[in-house]
Amino acid sequence: MSTEDIKHCLNILRRAPPSDVDNNLERLIALRSDLDEELCQRVDTPLELEQDEKTGQSFILCDYNRDGDSYRSPWSNEYFPPISDSNGGFKPSAKLRKLEIEANSVFDVYRHQYFEGGVSSVYMWDLDEASGSFAACFCIQKEAEGAKDMAGFKGAWSSVHVFEVTSSGAKDTFNYKLTSTVLVSMPMKIKGVGDIDLSGNVTKQSQKSAKLETYADQLQSHLEIMGPMLEDLELDLRTTINNVHFQKTKEIINGIRVTDAQIKKTQKNMINLAKDAAKAQPGNKTFG
Repeated sequence: MSTEDIKHCLNILRRAPPSDVDNNLERLIALRSDLDEELCQRVDTPLELEQDEKTGQSFILCDYNRDGDSYRSPWSNEYFPPISDSNGGFKPSAKLRKLEIEANSVFDVYRHQYFEGGVSSVYMWDLDEASGSFAACFCIQKEAEGAKDMAGFKGAWSSVHVFEVTSSGAKDTFNYKLTSTVLVSMPMKIKGVGDIDLSGNVTKQSQKSAKLETYADQLQSHLEIMGPMLEDLELDLRTTINNVHFQKTKEIINGIRVTDAQIKKTQKNMINLAKDAAKAQPGNKTFG
């Protein structure tokens, strides 16, 4: 495995249709199985869902809750399918698990308020338990289908927010680095128009340092720092997608329509001018 091999694979995926990234990734892995882990970590794919057999709740599958071919549910903290080894798979420490449970509860409210549906999951893992450093992944998956005049539309929104929280060395002070990625897929098949596919992804980063305050012997939660960072960056991504990508597509489509109309209008004006000029010339016949 070399850096050049990975670079070539990523270049292929960048040039392929975003809506077909899953299939193309599988094809590349079939050709180069030695790049499996590296490509899965670098390539963003639409999120998938699984059901927790113990709680009955749905959870999101991603690379951050995977151990081999099994995925850990944030609700029961169990892997599905079950892992047979004695450790039961990779899991966060007891202290971090408590924060993970709290984060899932808070993020579920956030999902409901902003998306009015879909599924959310939060996964955390220790980086350095002694210093309190950890990482976290906040995921949301929302699908929608069109009705009536929008029949044939089926869209999906996948957002992945990955935090790296490391100790700065000072007491109760941490560095927060957030990388957020939004994947949008909107394939449509409309009678009279044909197949339309608006798909793609956007990634942005933000970071800050903050000290956890103490209130009545109670240390401030990391979620009070991470929550506003996540919300602000996702709103920024939404604005970018709406005002840049969607608006640019709309301008191009409208421009094509206007150009066609202007061409027809210009041709009609030229014919009328030619007729008027012919009428003005004595002894000439009118164009017809």
